Amino acid sequence: MPPTSTPRNYEFSGPENIIIRQLVDAMRFVAAASLAVGAFVLILGIAGLVTQGRAAIGPALGDFAEAVVFVLIGLWLQRAVDAFSRVIDTSGDDITHLLDALRELTRVFSLQRTVLVLAAIVIVMAIGIHGVLSLG
Repeated sequence: MPPTSTPRNYEFSGPENIIIRQLVDAMRFVAAASLAVGAFVLILGIAGLVTQGRAAIGPALGDFAEAVVFVLIGLWLQRAVDAFSRVIDTSGDDITHLLDALRELTRVFSLQRTVLVLAAIVIVMAIGIHGVLSLG
């Protein structure tokens, strides 16, 4: 029979909450900036399509993909901000709120890891293509 789990009722202290508040303030700015950059890049993609038509489809798709990444990062960071804020503003469920915030941060960093891996693959392929073309 598995042991029963007891609730984890840890409450962060005042000095610990100050550290979390500093993180929340920094994350709130980055979340808002990410959302703003995502919106700006989306507008650039749309403007390119409107002004250049079909010739801008490729760059516009790149802009749209970039905008999605920035918006997702901004949204997930904001959700983490909300959860970290609950750690500070409520009592009794600090561990639950902390785990919620960490779950959102995991999404952000998993997305960034995926983007970086894809970028590395594209770079390696571009170098390979350039090398092959320069031989001929």
